[in-house]
Amino acid sequence: MTQDDNSTDDINTEDLIGRILEVASDNIMRVVEGEIDVDEAVQSMTEKPTVSAKEEKMSSVKPTKKLPHPAYLETLRAFLRVCDERKSSDLHIKTGNKPCVRVTNSIDAIDEEGCTDTQVYGIIQSIIPENMYDKFLSEKEIDFSFSLDGARYRANAYLDFNGPSLSIRRYNAKTLSFEELGIPIILRELSLRKNGLILLTGPTGSGKSTTLAAIIEYLNNTVSEHIITLEDPIEFVHQSNKCLITQREVGRDTDSFAKALRSSLRQDPDVIMLGEMRDLESIATALTAAETGHLVLATLHTTGAENAIDRIIDSFPANQQDQIRTQLAMVLLCVVSQQLIPRAKADTRVLATELLITNSAVRSLIRQGKIFQIPNTMQTSRNVGMYTINQCLEDLYKKGEISNESFLLYQTNLTNITNKGQY
Repeated sequence: MTQDDNSTDDINTEDLIGRILEVASDNIMRVVEGEIDVDEAVQSMTEKPTVSAKEEKMSSVKPTKKLPHPAYLETLRAFLRVCDERKSSDLHIKTGNKPCVRVTNSIDAIDEEGCTDTQVYGIIQSIIPENMYDKFLSEKEIDFSFSLDGARYRANAYLDFNGPSLSIRRYNAKTLSFEELGIPIILRELSLRKNGLILLTGPTGSGKSTTLAAIIEYLNNTVSEHIITLEDPIEFVHQSNKCLITQREVGRDTDSFAKALRSSLRQDPDVIMLGEMRDLESIATALTAAETGHLVLATLHTTGAENAIDRIIDSFPANQQDQIRTQLAMVLLCVVSQQLIPRAKADTRVLATELLITNSAVRSLIRQGKIFQIPNTMQTSRNVGMYTINQCLEDLYKKGEISNESFLLYQTNLTNITNKGQY
C-alpha cells in the first residue's frame, strides 16, 4: 500500500471498530432472515463505507482532523438551495434538530429529519478554513466566511447542550445602490469628507454591513483613494476600481481589530472601515484616526443615535469622559441607526433608519453631556435632514409599507407616540 493510500484510508480506530461491528451485526441478521446470502454479506462488509446525506447512524463521535466526506458538502448545498427558494436570510443547522431557515421573522424547518453531531461536524469541516478548525474545537465557537458555488456566506460555528451547531447567512451577490437599499442619500456627501467618523448602529442582522458595502462601492467608483477595511469576517469582497482597496480579516490576517487599526495608520489610508468598535482600545484608536486626517466608517451594536454616543463615552474611565466628549463632538459626522421591518404585504423586509447629523447644536449637547436632549433636537431638525426612527416608521406606515402592529412594535420610545392604538 502506498503512502497516499495510507493517508486517504486513515480512519479513527474507534470509529472503524464501531462501524465494522455495526455492519457485521446488520448483515448477520439479514442472512438469518434470508434477505441476502453469505457471499453478499461478505462483499458488503469489504466495500468502503459511504456517508449518506439523509442517513447517519453514528452518534457522539469525536471530531477528527481527517478530510470530511463529500456527502456533507452536498447536504449543505441541498439546504442552501432551499434557502434560495424560500428567500430566507439565515440557515440554522443544529445537532438533534431539523435544519431551519429564517424567512422574514419566522423560523421554519426544511427537513423531516434531525442532524447528528457527526453530520454537523462534517459540514463545518467542509467549509471552515483549515487553519481555523482547531481554534473552533478549543474555543467552542468561531466566526468565519466561505464561498460556495459562486456565492459568499458568513457563518458562526458553536457548541450547545446537544453538540455542534452552525448558523449561516448569505451575502447579497452584488452591492446595491443607496436608493435600492433605502439608506440616507446624505451619506454620499459625508463619505467624501477627508476626515471624521461615520457611525452605523443597529442590532445584529439589521443590514449594517450592507450599508457599509454600499458606501465603499460608491467611493470606489467616485474617488481615487486608499481604503482599508478591517472585518471579522470579510463579508463583501470589493475589487479595486478607482480606489485601492485593502481588506483584512481578524483571525486570518491580523490578531485583533485594535492591533490592525493601529497598524493601518502606517499604511497610508484615506478611508478606514472598522467592522465593529468592540472595546476601549479600538474605540480610542478610531477616534484618533478620525481626528488625524482619515475618514473612519464604523459600526456599533446599539439601537439609536443617543445610545451609540452614550456607549462610546461610557467605554472610557470617568476621569477621561470629558475629554472624550470634546473629541467625539469634534470628529463625529453622523450616526445612522437602522432596523429591518417586516413589510405589510410581502415576505420581505424594509429598512427603517434614524439619522443624526452632527451640526453645531448637536456638538454643543455632546460637549455638555446632554445626550438625552439629542432625540428632541433630531425631531425638530427635519429641515436639515435629521429624523428619529419613530418618524421614519410613521412615514413607512403612512405609505402602507408596514402594518400598524409593526409600527407600534418597533418604536423606541412609546411615551413619545401621540396615538398608541390604531394609528
